Amino acid sequence: MNNIFITAKKELRAIFRDKKFIAVIFLMPLIIPLYIVFMGFLYEDMDSMDKFKIGVNYQMSDVEKEIMKNIGNDLELVESENLDELKNKFNEGEINAYLTLEDGIYNLYVDTSNTEGMSITSLMNAYYEAYNNYLASNFLGEKGINPDDVFNRIKYEVKDQAKEGSSLFINILMSFALCYFIMIITVTAMNTSTDIIAGEKERGTFETLLTFPITSNEIIGGKLMAIVISCILSSLIGISTSIPAFYIVKTQTKMFKTMSIDFSLTTILASILVLVLVSCLVGVISIFLCGKAKTFKEAQGKVSILSFFSMIPMFTGLLNVSSDILYMLPIANGGSVLNDLFLKGFDPRTYTLFVVSSLVVTIVVAAIVSSQYKDEKALF
Repeated sequence: MNNIFITAKKELRAIFRDKKFIAVIFLMPLIIPLYIVFMGFLYEDMDSMDKFKIGVNYQMSDVEKEIMKNIGNDLELVESENLDELKNKFNEGEINAYLTLEDGIYNLYVDTSNTEGMSITSLMNAYYEAYNNYLASNFLGEKGINPDDVFNRIKYEVKDQAKEGSSLFINILMSFALCYFIMIITVTAMNTSTDIIAGEKERGTFETLLTFPITSNEIIGGKLMAIVISCILSSLIGISTSIPAFYIVKTQTKMFKTMSIDFSLTTILASILVLVLVSCLVGVISIFLCGKAKTFKEAQGKVSILSFFSMIPMFTGLLNVSSDILYMLPIANGGSVLNDLFLKGFDPRTYTLFVVSSLVVTIVVAAIVSSQYKDEKALF
């Protein structure tokens, strides 16, 4: 066991002497708080954007204007009977869309290739529907038919089940920030393992190690310990700088003022275990992949696939995909569990799936690595 600590100390000394790895371990985690603050204020600016300006080439009735006002406060009318003038204003960006009435047909001219155009289209569709219902109600009333008997055959209410202090923007911000912790661990493990495994093989210094009274398992154990310590240190830097960033966003923006994040002792301890297990898992997989490479460059290519797994929870979170498979998928399950811990609360079932699957994969890969490095051909 002492030989493992000695090897880990040797590797950590070499890691902290390399400026490139110092940048990865200490500077990369700073991206998280910068991202949190930047996105927090960006969403705030988006929420306080000016109203969408809609050009209209006909005289709207008071009823139409009232309906449009009731649709939302995001629409502002710009009336002009000159159609060419509206077209020019639209092309120059002075108005966001324009509405015409030609031969009894309402035409909305809008660019739907961006989110602004999609939002305007959605709002205007709601306006068309509301105005159409108003005209239909008047028509039925003139025929002596109660409009409620036609339009209100059913009654419904929307019961919002969202957690208090939660919203789409908050969930997106948190999902990306938490998954980035796993990405930091992955990148740190990839960089350190390529140097202390493939780099040492390429330099031929592994042969020197074998002249010492130390087994291959102790060598690999020490290297794994150095990788895990580097990963945990990097993630702790990210956590310590992210907490103030969350505080800034929560106190300085209206949208995130109600943001509710679970920082209970259970959540903190559970998240620390997640970071440790993911560090061990990524570390041992990185060692295995680097052991298959003969050069530093080849090892970098082999371990690069690991970064893909760390990004999976980002996409599944945006698509609102939930499956037990995500909690058993190596590396990716770390991001999924962190999201649940801070946004939904501790779930014993999914957390157990993560812990068991991570331990099983780590032990299996460690056993393979142990046998892999008993063969001296794998060391050179």
